[in-house]
Amino acid sequence: MNNKLKVFCIISLFYFCIFISSFNINTKAQDEEFTVGFTEGTELIWEVTDLNLMKFKETFGFEPNFEQGDQNRMIIRDISSTAEAWIIEIEFWDYKADWGLSGETISLVMSKNAAEYDDYLFSLHPVDSYLDAAIAALPPEYYRDGLSLFKQGRSTTGLNYLWEKEYDTRGILIAETVYDDSDNIIVRLEGTFRIVPFGIYFIGFTALAVVAIIVVSIRRKRVKITISESNY
Repeated sequence: MNNKLKVFCIISLFYFCIFISSFNINTKAQDEEFTVGFTEGTELIWEVTDLNLMKFKETFGFEPNFEQGDQNRMIIRDISSTAEAWIIEIEFWDYKADWGLSGETISLVMSKNAAEYDDYLFSLHPVDSYLDAAIAALPPEYYRDGLSLFKQGRSTTGLNYLWEKEYDTRGILIAETVYDDSDNIIVRLEGTFRIVPFGIYFIGFTALAVVAIIVVSIRRKRVKITISESNY
């Protein structure tokens, strides 16, 4: 009887520990403070890299105020916060605007509560945790893949479309794409600050080449030392 009681106590203690651990993890996730992952003075430029004008007009019922190759610009002027939200002051130049003149001053207010996500331009940081928390509270037409947030929508013309917002690890929007119901691109905006010559693979191959050069150099040096020692 005593042995059975000991086993029962051990099992009970084991499950109690699991319960407490889970509670602490959930509490930590709920209490996690989401912050702004970029700084004042950050300059951002987005370019219309793809545009199907006919499909755009067919889907949304109006012509866009931009053309392929057009750019808009933004500079983060001030970042402040209240108990409930982050306030991001930006200077904004829309398509066709003269960048030699002052831009429009706009305040972007982002709730610190991820459950109150409202199609923000930016994501709070850490992005992965923030998007997870936002998705948990958003309706089913939203879903997430990596650092991209997707929204399935229906335009006033009655056509379905898919809206993708891709963020980098700072929470900055690096690409925004709208697809039709056949996954064809209607319009795509891409941050010029994310463009790398030859793409991400170029960086990988460059890093491998540098490592290879270092390894070869070390081996040659060792061979020279071995040859020198063998001469004595």
